[in-house]
Amino acid sequence: MATATAIREEYKVVSGKDDRRQFVFSLLVKRTYDIGAAQSLVRAQKARPIHLIDVYYPPADPATSSVQFENDMAPFKVATDVVVIGKVYAPGGKAVHQLDASIEVGAETGASHKTVRVIGDRKCIFQSGATPAFTEPVPFTTMDLRYERAYGGTDSKSIPDLPFPYPRNHLGTGFVLNNTAEVIEGLALPNFEDPEDLLTPDRIVVGEPERWSGQPLPQGFGWFQRTWYPRSSFVGAVPGFIEPDTPLREEALGLVPKGQIALARQFRLPSFDVRFNSGASAGLAVPFLKGGEPIRLTNLSAEGTLAFTLPADAPRMIMDIGFGERELAPFLQTVCFRAEERQVDLVWRGSHEFPGIDWLPEMTRLHVEVGGAQ
Repeated sequence: MATATAIREEYKVVSGKDDRRQFVFSLLVKRTYDIGAAQSLVRAQKARPIHLIDVYYPPADPATSSVQFENDMAPFKVATDVVVIGKVYAPGGKAVHQLDASIEVGAETGASHKTVRVIGDRKCIFQSGATPAFTEPVPFTTMDLRYERAYGGTDSKSIPDLPFPYPRNHLGTGFVLNNTAEVIEGLALPNFEDPEDLLTPDRIVVGEPERWSGQPLPQGFGWFQRTWYPRSSFVGAVPGFIEPDTPLREEALGLVPKGQIALARQFRLPSFDVRFNSGASAGLAVPFLKGGEPIRLTNLSAEGTLAFTLPADAPRMIMDIGFGERELAPFLQTVCFRAEERQVDLVWRGSHEFPGIDWLPEMTRLHVEVGGAQ
């Protein structure tokens, strides 16, 4: 009689600090699920390996490519990162000039929802002595989800001796300071935008560098890079060319503390904030999911809509660091949808505090066990 083959668990142990700045060992468990024909999730026979380093989109140059898969080694997150890797699809495969793509996580009451306006390729037209114009969008059937297609970029032409990267996305497109033919003519415009804050011809030219904060936030569903604001600010790297009392969209959205720029310049912020470990796009670092939540992706797969429920089989995690075995509470750190492969990756974390780095030479045991659902 045939017997079921046990699925090998993918896990790692890392050390770091939690949100109380307590030293912890964290057990990270990664599980992969197939999206079945009935849009149900079934445990894959082989989990996707834990990413030890960031994986970049081709040509895999960190200076010019965005992160496709961020490494899974964050020892502690304060929310669940929800990430979508893949493409946008026009409904029914019929070319469109624009559409809205969205993801909804959780029940209708208390659900987290994000919508991105997706627009076909457009370019800027220079008009001497007048506001630039936009070309009409080129129809599309699919489009890669990459932050290179979101608002941002580096203007290296307006001030040749001072290339100016948009602090919120160095790799995007559409960010310019001056209204000159060399800068404007043929400039690629972003494909991904906020439906409530669209880029218009009258705001394409920023003018003075100090005005960058009034421009749109870059939109996407993938990983938001560590070197971009506001994520970079959680390791003390706040952007320049901004007055301390300038109101920021990030403050209004609760992404950064109120008065963050002023506090940073007064050295009143910690050199490391654990929120740095959260890399989901704005609006997709959600209160910890527990499994069992309904998910709906719209126009992010060839089917048009993917709707399913996250598995609730949190792993059972046990750790012994020399004080006896302890069962760790599971927290879902990452949910990554790979629609092209029809798979979902979940990264669970269980943490065990330890006295500190001075205690490590006295440590005599590190034993972990990972089992089935709790």
